Amino acid sequence: MSLYIFLKSIVQRLSLKFKLFVLLILISIIPISLVSYSSEFFMFRSSTEYSASISSQYVEFVSKELSDYLQTLNESFDGLFINASFHNFLDTPADQLTEQANEMMRFRPLVRNSLQFHPEVLGVLYVDLIGKVYFDSYQKQLNPAYSLAADHPYKASFASSKPELTAPHLLPYILYSKANVFSYIRPILDTDTGRTEALFIIEIHEEKIKSMLSSNQKDKEGQVILYREQDDTTVSETPLTAGLMQDFQQASLEASGASKQLLFTSSGREYQAIYDDLPGSKWKIVWMAPLSSINKGVRQTYQLTLLIAALSLVIALIIAFPVMSGILRPLYRLKKGMQSLGRGVYVPVPMKHHYDEIGFLIHSYNQTLDKLQFMEREVYQANMKEKERELLQLQAQINPHFLFNTLETIESYAVRNNGEAVGDMVQSVSRMMRYTIRSDDGWATLKEEMAYIRNFLKIHYYRNGKDVHAHFEIAPELLDFPVMKLSIQPYIENAIKYGWSPYMGTDEFQLTVKVRAQADAMTIVICDTGTGISADVLDRLRQLIQEKGATKDPYFRKHTGIFNTFRRFILVYGEQVRFHVESTPERGTKFEFQIPYEHQNRGPA
Repeated sequence: MSLYIFLKSIVQRLSLKFKLFVLLILISIIPISLVSYSSEFFMFRSSTEYSASISSQYVEFVSKELSDYLQTLNESFDGLFINASFHNFLDTPADQLTEQANEMMRFRPLVRNSLQFHPEVLGVLYVDLIGKVYFDSYQKQLNPAYSLAADHPYKASFASSKPELTAPHLLPYILYSKANVFSYIRPILDTDTGRTEALFIIEIHEEKIKSMLSSNQKDKEGQVILYREQDDTTVSETPLTAGLMQDFQQASLEASGASKQLLFTSSGREYQAIYDDLPGSKWKIVWMAPLSSINKGVRQTYQLTLLIAALSLVIALIIAFPVMSGILRPLYRLKKGMQSLGRGVYVPVPMKHHYDEIGFLIHSYNQTLDKLQFMEREVYQANMKEKERELLQLQAQINPHFLFNTLETIESYAVRNNGEAVGDMVQSVSRMMRYTIRSDDGWATLKEEMAYIRNFLKIHYYRNGKDVHAHFEIAPELLDFPVMKLSIQPYIENAIKYGWSPYMGTDEFQLTVKVRAQADAMTIVICDTGTGISADVLDRLRQLIQEKGATKDPYFRKHTGIFNTFRRFILVYGEQVRFHVESTPERGTKFEFQIPYEHQNRGPA
């Protein structure tokens, strides 16, 4: 026992350099065979990773090339979809054959022009639910006796609202020689119901898509495959081994993580597979090739090396354990101290000895804790000042376009000698400007904010010549409650800008502002019955809420009103403010947010 205590005291006094030297001697007893095995292993892995890197780039290239081709092909017919004659054709009943023929003769040059620049397209087909059919091609003729209504692939596509690329199939509705094609189906939606009422089908020669899958890899056994998982459809230049894609699918299901490369075994052979999604479709681009089998000698060397390495490791651990425990114990204390620091708790590490490198490190760490505490106080004070500066800057912003447009409106009424309207607008603008620039640290009562909104709606009435039906439901006890200036008005302006139109009737667009009191917060709701927000903008707004205003989306560089207001709420109320936005096309938009009572008029959180 006394010998152990003596050795322990000696180890504690050794320098870190000498301790590492002892550890290096212990590790050096591992046989050279382990190094040999490691070299073989890393060479194999390096080769595999290099192959995977090259193949990944090629798969991405094929995926992008095919995606760009489909997009270009799709865009080449965009002129047809905005053509008035084509839209008249869509609305023409099925029994009015003369009107259909007249409209087809008008938009047919657009179709022919696109077909001329895409010789790989066998033809285009239009079908709809009421039985109208239009086919155009430089290469084939439509079989008038064929019933497209009974064709299952096309019939099933009416349930989809997105463009899709079908599996290769025989084209049954043409005369004379048949052809294998890929069908690129573009649904035509009814703007009133949102349902697919017709299909515009581009028939692409099968050889065109297959030629884009041609592999230029040096590995002759490698091949590129177009694969659709939902029905196990595969497209490749050469036939595939039976069960190969089933084994690939099983391996991809078992693989963890987001990696799109894997190794798997099929029919006794080991394969490497790299895959990527074809954007905008349910297809995958897969490159796979068999790996060379490791020879018998390498496997025997691996087994022998593993045995020697295990024995050497056991011996090294037995010898090194007393030494390593002395080295690692103070490091474990330091580790716990750093973990506490990561949680924001400053716990100094106790020291028994400080004359070796680890002791010096712990001593420096404890000194660093003291400096961090001091710096944390300074950073906190600096952040408070920065938040106050940012809040004042956001509050000071005003949209000059509103002022310019209002002045132009005043000028137009002045030219018409409408003095009453000019006076009314000047008074409204005066009250609004006085409200925005007065020195009140950016706070006002709810009553004053609502008065600003009413002046804004009055200016909007004179500018557009039509009133907006607005309804206010304000809890009386909250009228004198302090709120941030211009915290509600941007949502009113946004609702009118994107949801209202001068052509709308009074019943079509109604704007409602509700402010009600709750137990610990004030709830503000701004809703309208306008056209709604697009799905893209709605996603951006929800992402802004989720990221607490810390977004770099360039969209908000041009649309600063809602962003500035939201950022001000975050600066003032911090995590306690709650936002919610929802919107339905043609039914309106709803903004709802809650602000706590206890932080009113206290500055940044």
